[in-house]
Amino acid sequence: MQSLRMVPRAAWLVLLHSVLFNLGMSFFDVLFSFYLVSMDFGIESAGLMSTTTRMAGLLFGIPAGYFIDRIGAQRALIIGVIGYAIGMMVLLMMPSLVLLILSQFVAGCLFAVGMSALMPLLTQATPPEHRTTVFGLNEASMSLGLVGSIVAGWFPSWLAPIVGSDAQSADAYRAALLIGCVVMVFAVIPVLGGIGGRRARTDGDAPAFVEDDTPLKPTRKIVGYAVASIFVGLGAGTFLPFQALYFRLEHGLSDQQIGYVVAGATVMMGIGAMLAGRVLGHRNLRMWAGALRLITAPVFACLMFPVLPFAIFGAFGRAFFMGGSFTLNDVLVMQLVSAKQRGRLASLMTMFWSLGWGISSTASGYLQQSIGFAPLIGMSAVAYVLSGLSIWYFEQD
Repeated sequence: MQSLRMVPRAAWLVLLHSVLFNLGMSFFDVLFSFYLVSMDFGIESAGLMSTTTRMAGLLFGIPAGYFIDRIGAQRALIIGVIGYAIGMMVLLMMPSLVLLILSQFVAGCLFAVGMSALMPLLTQATPPEHRTTVFGLNEASMSLGLVGSIVAGWFPSWLAPIVGSDAQSADAYRAALLIGCVVMVFAVIPVLGGIGGRRARTDGDAPAFVEDDTPLKPTRKIVGYAVASIFVGLGAGTFLPFQALYFRLEHGLSDQQIGYVVAGATVMMGIGAMLAGRVLGHRNLRMWAGALRLITAPVFACLMFPVLPFAIFGAFGRAFFMGGSFTLNDVLVMQLVSAKQRGRLASLMTMFWSLGWGISSTASGYLQQSIGFAPLIGMSAVAYVLSGLSIWYFEQD
């Protein structure tokens, strides 16, 4: 509790932003694939839409990094989040798949800016000695926001009488997703005030800190620090865009039950993040960040078995261990570079992650119909192993 009291007010505001933003995003995690299917676009369209977002991040990643470093992480985050929310509102009004993809691409560029700005903003708002705690809280706060998956699963049923349609109609899903967009807009309110720049202050008797400036790193080093993100994207993109469809098709769960499963997994991610920040935060960050990803692989592979308890264990276990790994790895890479290069590194990580996600989600969307989920889950497990090995090999000062 003492360490929590030492966390600066500015960091708490960024954490509150994460809760609200991910609360809005949870509506899309649960309902967006169902919305696309209700529009008669087919299962593969979910992969195409997910790929479009990631490809936008890939193409816009480097400009986004320079944009963040030029105008500051706080302003970049506000622009990115509001722009993304508005872009998704426009997307939901598009009647054809082509227009959906175009809207998703524009929204994806803004998403890349907002997401890439978060880590630099949280780093500048937190003293070095509290970063593992705060980054763990960030993963946890994101998970708490995603508990909205439970509510999201019920929203189409609640809204169906209002819009005059069936609970599994496009109108009901669209109305629920628009509420998620509004929540994302409100997420910028906590970060509209002063978050701090090179100097951040804590409340009460805690001293101010002036961040030490790590020497500038060559480009090849920065690229190396981001390599592990490619394999994370490959592993996640194969399954996560389709997890709702997986639990519906493979295990016969209802929308509401799927919401509970997704929410449970996100809670496990938060628990894993907080425990890693608390227990492993002062140990060898590189070793443990990589080790947790290696452990993730066999746990996630349990989803290959057509038995619901195994599937839930695999989904929850993946979230738990990856939550811990994200916390440790994010702190590690932000400390390896100068404050002047954090935007570029964060955007490069987003770009590489988008590349991996785009490739795997597109392939998965088409291959599911011919080979099923099990081989794809096995491929994801291999990608998580490669991500852990990349941390060990590349992320050295």
